[in-house]
Amino acid sequence: MSALGDIFTIQLLLAALRLASPIALVALGETFSERAGIINVGVEGTAVLGALVTALVSYFTGNAWIGLIAAMIAGGLAGALHAVWCIRFRANHVVSGIGINILVAGLALFITSSVWGWRGTSASAPTISTWYITTAAFLIIFASQVFMFRTKWGLRLRVVGEKPEAADTAGINVHRTRYVYTILNGILCGLAGAFFFNSVGRFTSGMVGGRGFIGIAAMVIGNYSPIGGLGAAILFGFIDALQMRLQSYIPSQFSIMLPYLITVIALAFFIKRANVPAALGKHYVKQ
Repeated sequence: MSALGDIFTIQLLLAALRLASPIALVALGETFSERAGIINVGVEGTAVLGALVTALVSYFTGNAWIGLIAAMIAGGLAGALHAVWCIRFRANHVVSGIGINILVAGLALFITSSVWGWRGTSASAPTISTWYITTAAFLIIFASQVFMFRTKWGLRLRVVGEKPEAADTAGINVHRTRYVYTILNGILCGLAGAFFFNSVGRFTSGMVGGRGFIGIAAMVIGNYSPIGGLGAAILFGFIDALQMRLQSYIPSQFSIMLPYLITVIALAFFIKRANVPAALGKHYVKQ
């Protein structure tokens, strides 16, 4: 009982909420873009880019808040690149996203080696409390729930992802809507990347650790809803926080694997129940 008491504490719950926030931000961003019909598996790379830019800008300016803003701008640019590939050039959405992940991985290696040497990590830089980002994430998510299901703009977004032809007939610019929400996805993923950097104060290329992909899983489990994605993210955040504490009681190899194992099991259970937008991943050509 004392061991359980040492593990399940209020600190564990607070850690779960904090660790859930970057996953929830990715889930929210992907909810927006997929509701508009654009798949973006490049969210992992976009989060890495956000962390990298935060490290660079915070290091050279000495201001963590400027680094935070720069991360969101960089994420938005990555989202814009994905949008151009998918909308303007009608590239396969998944291939485009994988391309972004590969591009950022190479960019991160080049920049860290060029600026800080062949250590694969950045020098320390100023940081802000991740609780600021966590608080902002929760507020953004609740506001997004209202926006998506209680406003005419949210209705237009959902129509674009379900029936783009009908949206076009009603005077909604399908391509512009897809551009806007894919860029917004990038901004939110960039903010998630800033969280990862500010949590440790240094950048390494593997610091996101697959949590971008877990964010996509959280979106599916949350059934393409901001609040639903948040709930799934809290579950994954709890598992992540729990595995850190369990390392004192079970082999670390198993505890580290736990969040990814739970993700696969949960995704397999919920994926058939998700209401996938009908036009997801389909190119729209204006008639």
